[in-house]
Amino acid sequence: MVFESKERLGEQVAGLLQALRERGGGAYAAVFEPTGILFESASEDGAAALLRGFLRERTAALFALPGHMDGPGPAEDPFAGWDAHAFLLVFVNGRVGILAACEDAEGLEAEADELLKALCDRLLRFDERWRLDGQGRGLFVGRPRLDVIVIGREEG
Repeated sequence: MVFESKERLGEQVAGLLQALRERGGGAYAAVFEPTGILFESASEDGAAALLRGFLRERTAALFALPGHMDGPGPAEDPFAGWDAHAFLLVFVNGRVGILAACEDAEGLEAEADELLKALCDRLLRFDERWRLDGQGRGLFVGRPRLDVIVIGREEG
């Protein structure tokens, strides 16, 4: 179906996000914009409130990360002091982010390629604004720009 309802697309995004979290054996996964959290999936272990707060406090710093990938890095590490989870972050056209907090973010990245493609497809259908980059340039209908960042857990 070419034109799916926003409600149906939202259900699909939520289902794919849950599948991503479960595939990684993670505690929390979310889709978020600079203005807030749009979708989330949480395990029943009670970590959701902490991770939700972590994401809300650091949203701006997280969206700045892709711009620092080719340089020396951000002035402050948004993950400093957080060693309970590893994180897989995916930014779609710099407009919307996907975060998964799990044990092994590298393993999740390696296993979840098809799942992430499907999730990105639904996100671009859910909100047409996300088809443009942060500066409002380009239509990324066939292939969005994905910035993937893996943050491992501190061993210690």
